[in-house]
Amino acid sequence: MSNAAFRAGLVALLGKPNVGKSTLMNAIVGQKVSIVSDKPQTTRRRVIGIATGSDYQIVFIDTPGIHEPHSTLAKGMVDQARSALNDVDLVVYVADGAHHPGELDAQIARLITGSVPSEKIILCLNKMDLLKPEDVERNVGAYSKLLGAEEYMLTTATKGHNVEKFRDLIVSKLPERQPLYDEDEFTDQSTRFFAAELVREKLLQATRQEVPHALAVLIDGWEEEENLTRIEATILVEKTSQRAIIIGKQGQFIKAIGTKARAEIEKLIGKQVFLQLHVRVEEGWRMNPRLLHELEYD
Repeated sequence: MSNAAFRAGLVALLGKPNVGKSTLMNAIVGQKVSIVSDKPQTTRRRVIGIATGSDYQIVFIDTPGIHEPHSTLAKGMVDQARSALNDVDLVVYVADGAHHPGELDAQIARLITGSVPSEKIILCLNKMDLLKPEDVERNVGAYSKLLGAEEYMLTTATKGHNVEKFRDLIVSKLPERQPLYDEDEFTDQSTRFFAAELVREKLLQATRQEVPHALAVLIDGWEEEENLTRIEATILVEKTSQRAIIIGKQGQFIKAIGTKARAEIEKLIGKQVFLQLHVRVEEGWRMNPRLLHELEYD
């Protein structure tokens, strides 16, 4: 294999919340790099996912969904998404293909087109399984016009539809250069941070209404023994009523969360895990710069 034939580059994934950016990245990387749920704003900070093949390396920058921020946390999330446009080789705009673009899509498109040339933009209309055949032309045309994008792909990331084709389209647009990361690396996240995220994912998947946005997970202790990793984590909530929901009747809810999260963390680190979860009420943590820093959200 000649060095000149190898393609590598930075690819920013942008879009509104809950359009499937993280699911798409996980599918192409081939490992869970970003947690997923059906709740908007699941991704809270920039995450790098690295997909390496025999002749390519795609370094994805998965960003929080762009939305109207109402807290210090949300403002930081939107700022991280905006900053991902700096020095990238490609921008992939991920949209929910079943819906016609709205005002927020137009705002994000203006942000992208004001930062990168149109030949560096690819449109991905995800959730194609929900797109009515008669709406395909209309929706593709509307998003393409907004972004000035000539290249697009219809995908269903959850089912793997067109994911490989989409990966190949991205690779064809990358510059010829050496890999940016070692071939066995698949993310830039620390194991501690990802363990906390896996606990949060299980909470997001199991809670409703206002609870998901009020949750965060802090790793308090991490102790490595020969065949066991002991992890202590605190689940932060904003209200006493939320704490009661997370603990559940006779502690059953938090126990179930711990069991599910432990199984995923064991898969991640390849070792048996003892996971101890606590719940703490921390009013207004989303506005607290010190806690946001501790949570690695800044």
